[in-house]
Amino acid sequence: MRKHAWFVGIFVLIAAARFAILFVSQTHVHSDEAIIGLMGKHILEGRYFPFYMYGQPYNAGAAWEAYLAAVAFALFGVGVVPLKGCIVGLSLLCLFLFYRMGCALYDRRTAAFATVAFALTPSLLKWHFQVRGYSWYFLSIPVLMLLFASIESTSVPKQRTLLLFGLASGLSIWCLELTVPMVAAFWLLLILRRRFSLNSATAGLIGFLLGYAAVIVFNLTHRFSNWRYVLIERPGGGFSALFQLSNWQRIFLDEMPKFFGPDTVLWYYPEKPAAGYVFYAIALFALGVGIWPFVKSPGRILRAVRGDLPDSRQKSDFDMVVLTAASFVPYLSQAPGVPSYFLGACFFLSMLTGRMLERGFSSSIRFSRIAAPAALAAILATGVFALIRVGQTNQIETLSPCEDKKTYCMTRIVAANIEAVERDLKQRNVTSVWTTISFVYPLLFESGETLAVSNEIFETPYRVYPEDTAWREPKRNREAAFVVETNVPIRSLVEMRCEQVFGSPPLAREYGKLTVITNR
Repeated sequence: MRKHAWFVGIFVLIAAARFAILFVSQTHVHSDEAIIGLMGKHILEGRYFPFYMYGQPYNAGAAWEAYLAAVAFALFGVGVVPLKGCIVGLSLLCLFLFYRMGCALYDRRTAAFATVAFALTPSLLKWHFQVRGYSWYFLSIPVLMLLFASIESTSVPKQRTLLLFGLASGLSIWCLELTVPMVAAFWLLLILRRRFSLNSATAGLIGFLLGYAAVIVFNLTHRFSNWRYVLIERPGGGFSALFQLSNWQRIFLDEMPKFFGPDTVLWYYPEKPAAGYVFYAIALFALGVGIWPFVKSPGRILRAVRGDLPDSRQKSDFDMVVLTAASFVPYLSQAPGVPSYFLGACFFLSMLTGRMLERGFSSSIRFSRIAAPAALAAILATGVFALIRVGQTNQIETLSPCEDKKTYCMTRIVAANIEAVERDLKQRNVTSVWTTISFVYPLLFESGETLAVSNEIFETPYRVYPEDTAWREPKRNREAAFVVETNVPIRSLVEMRCEQVFGSPPLAREYGKLTVITNR
């Protein structure tokens, strides 16, 4: 235990901080979280057992989170805190595995520095609480890395390790298809380093087929819906954007400072937080330090590919750079970029940051010995400040109509507004609610499905429940209520239509960014 004292201290502090934030500022859910919470409730009630997330032929990680949530609901009751508590628990397991990954690739000191950087990375800060199917994806990265390092450590890998590596690869892709480029990079490195013989390759492939078999069966029995979506129907600009200089400028000058900030959620906000610039600069510097030996001596690249560099830590640096690049591939396939598509890179960039700090503190060069403490101080100050800010703000971040009224933009709804709306509906004994797309499932989940909620009056119905799962349609009479964003044009239309139909002006009560409209 003494050998890992630094990690134990870091782990205890981070665990305490995350659970404190969970109880203080994570008491409500946005639409995706609500859907997964409802999936968990339906599993607990025996109503449905999902393979993927409701309404999607992909993202099995969401279903896995729902099954875990069902256990938490059975123990603690259906609610937001038990739901998000599962994600916090998985995030702490991921932190432990990340440290083990650092020890396997480098040493305890480097691993401890990397763990600090990883735990305080603003990009991942809110994802330690987000119920979106990504928690199992995050866990798969250190698991794959540990198995990869075990295979790399010997010229004749054990059949069992190869089988487990193949199994983890298949399960990772089943969990979330974003892992495909990363898994491909792992396998390519092992092939180029001749860690696979005919027999060992067979063990790895058998493991992969075992891990991915359920997806194969699903596609064969559901008209290849998963493969069709991933390969053909998935939205995005594809890789054609790579040939336009403006897109590279957008990514590196506009999106990356936002990505490394604490507001990295579904889509980007227009603001560029200072924390984003700090961690972006540190990530670029760490990446540059990792790449520099190969730039200075290009011959090392070929030796690193073959895996015969005399310095194993330098080989690990090369692997981190390759895996960062692999994690960038999904991000490049979307225009504009989707932040969550690049989150895997945070693992490898944090490891490179730990490596940079360890080298700086151990260096005899004056500049390095000054730069390393400065970088560590910046990580601690900026990361802790971002952590405190998240803990102080109880809100959900969701989509709302933009000013152009044609598309959706990110918006923040504070907990006080949500609680006021729920209290209003309860006091008036409302059981039917018409609302906009972003609030259908949050109202359903947080009411325990006692409300009948729909957005059909305003737009195309957003129904993700399976066909054989009961759906209650709201009533279209005086008993119904409308919950809309306060400053959207549709509000005035709702009020006007209510007056025309019922013959009297409706009551509109504003609660910050939300408004409840009723006829009594």
